This record gives sequence, structure tokens and C-alpha cells, in this order.
Amino acid sequence: MNPSLTRKASCWQFARHIIIGLILFCLVSPVYAQTIKLATIAPEGSPWMDSMRAGAVEIDKRTDGRVKFKFYGGGVQGNDKQVLRKMRIGQLQGGAFTANGLIEVQNNSQLYALPMLFNNLEEVQFVRKHMDDKLRGLIEEAGYANFGFAGGGFARLMSNRPIANLEDLQGRKVWVPDGDRFGYEASKALGISPVTMPLTDVMTGLQTELIDTIMSPPAATIILQWNTRVSYITELPVSYIYAMIAIERKYFDRIQADDQVIVREVMERIYQEFDQQGNSDNQKAYKALIDNGMKPVAPDRGQVPEWRNAVQKSNRRLASEGVIDIRLLNELECYLDGFRAGNLAIDCTQ
Repeated sequence: MNPSLTRKASCWQFARHIIIGLILFCLVSPVYAQTIKLATIAPEGSPWMDSMRAGAVEIDKRTDGRVKFKFYGGGVQGNDKQVLRKMRIGQLQGGAFTANGLIEVQNNSQLYALPMLFNNLEEVQFVRKHMDDKLRGLIEEAGYANFGFAGGGFARLMSNRPIANLEDLQGRKVWVPDGDRFGYEASKALGISPVTMPLTDVMTGLQTELIDTIMSPPAATIILQWNTRVSYITELPVSYIYAMIAIERKYFDRIQADDQVIVREVMERIYQEFDQQGNSDNQKAYKALIDNGMKPVAPDRGQVPEWRNAVQKSNRRLASEGVIDIRLLNELECYLDGFRAGNLAIDCTQ
């Protein structure tokens, strides 16, 4: 036999063995594990962290270790803007955000949190039943996997002095979250000079007296220990507070399709539980604050309509400027008007 042909045949047999070996290796080797690093301000040991860690264990088990979560609690990765920046460069894959934490990537994520929008939780629940899917879809279209919204009740004014009317607010150093343009403009509409800072800096702000008045739901106030720095709570719902997880789709899409279904199932279930528990926890937290010495303050009911009118005009002005989609605000207000009129079958999508 020609030696040259023999050498070629041997090379081909060797190459064939290599190719078959690679194919077999790919068939029997496990899929590369995807680790989702996720940041939150929730402290270690809090119910939120406990539930999320339990969910991560379930996901790890059900995906045979292909999807893992690593959590950074207590705000150690910084505020919302810093977390988003770290997500963009790959240091993190996701985060737990407050309503206005995602406005850089989807400005309508803050829709339910506009100040002086809702009067009670029944209104919130009616609107959310009709609009949650639409809002979640917009976040997904912006490039972030989302698993629902967890309501935290209404933020209320809390201060080291009683606040019952606008006169009581004069000279107060009122905190507004950094980037919350609606809260900032609402404060100005009421003649207040707001102080903006990230949520992660609020405790320091209270300790150093850079701020002396906050707007926060009772449960968050206790979890973040802000209640140690304020003494009065005004019994007026200011804005509806909610949170959400967002994982960049470019990382989430690396998870194989069957495992994505598992992750969504587990995370959506946990967030539904958070949402159902949030209102109850907030009511219990309010009672705990009062039981521990915080003093409730009744607002001047004669002034409340004036406050609402001024703030809602500010909300609509910003929406008309494109800060949020005015069509969404119109739809939300349509559902609100229908609910308040007893028209529960109203369709505001047209």
C-alpha cells in the first residue's frame, strides 16, 4: 500500500476518534451552571432574604445545579444606580429595586408610585389587576426579566416633629429618593424644599440631620431602623410603595429554556407571597411603631384636597413632558375613576 495513503488513513482515523470523543463529551457533560449575582438593600436575616434564599435552594435542586443564585444583602453593592451600573459591566446580573430604581431603563416602572395618586389599597388592587401585565411587559421589553411586583403599602410622612398641615412642613428637611422626579416636583408644588439622596444614605442623613422628615411605609421604616430617628407619623397615604426583581435578559437568556420556566415559576410564586404578605406586614408594622412610642398625627382634612389637587397637577405636567407615558397615566386614571364610580367592568384599554 502506498505509505502516503496509509498515513492519511491513520490521520483520518485519529481525527474521527477525536470528533466522536468530543460529541460524546458534549452529550454526557452537564450544562454549564449559570450563577445569578443579585443585590438588594434588604438586610441579612430579614424575611425577604430568607424567602429568596429558600427559593434559590429550590431552583438549584430542580435544575440539578445548573442555575444558582448568590445574594448581596444590606445594600453592600450600593444604591439602585450603582447596582444597575454593575449589572451593565457584568459584576452583577440582577437586583431588587424600588419603584423608581429602574427609571433609567424603563421610566414607566414608577407608574403606581406617583404621589397622592391612590386613596386606599382597594384602589391599588383594582388598578394592578388590570395593568400589572402591561407594566411587566414593558420591563421585559427593556431587557430585564421580571417576576412581578411586591407591594409594601403606603409611604407616610414621618418626622421628629408633628406634621398636620403645610405650615408644619415649612422649614422641614424632607427626604426625596434620588432620581424621583415626581416626588421632587410634588414637594415643590406644596412649597417644600426637598433634599434628595439615595435610599442607602437615609440613615446617615437622619443621624447627621441633613434630613429630618421621611416618607416611608412602616414596615420598611422598621427593617431599615429609621424609626429610631423619627417620632411622629402622619396618617395620610402619600404614595404606594412596591419593589421588583430585575435580571438582565442577556444573562437570563443564557439559562436553558426548561430551567427558565423553573426560575420564573419559583420567583413569581415568591413575589406573589411577598405581595400578599406586604400589606398585612405593613399594618402590623404600623401598630408596632405606635406600640413602641411613635405618635400618630391626624392631617388637616381641610387641606388634604388642596394637597391632592396640587400634586396631581404636577404629576400630569411631568407626564405631558414625557417623564412617563401619559397614555398609561390616562389608562390608570380611567380605571381609578371607574372604581370610584362603582363601574368595576370598565375597560380602559381602548
